Amino acid sequence: MTTRYDDLPKALKREIRELAGVVHERWLALELGKLEGEFARWRAGELDAIELSALIHKFHEGPPRALWLMFNTNHVATLSLRLREALEDGTLRAEEVSEEVRVFLGHK
Repeated sequence: MTTRYDDLPKALKREIRELAGVVHERWLALELGKLEGEFARWRAGELDAIELSALIHKFHEGPPRALWLMFNTNHVATLSLRLREALEDGTLRAEEVSEEVRVFLGHK
């Protein structure tokens, strides 16, 4: 049985995958910004190198891994959900998305 995702034009699928890559990078950058604060604390002498290393390890096992799991797919339905979320939270602006993809996602 085919779904509406199976029948999508290749160009539309390609744009969805490319936009998902943009969203992945932006969400990861937000998480890295949080980690950057820990480096500032280390430079200020509030943390030692061992504490910072532990925070880096904890970070690596947390947000980047979760994001990797969210985006490590070619499944258009899954990536479409991420794009809808990104449009809703402002990570992705409507003008960055073709009208065809916006219509497909149900975004005005």
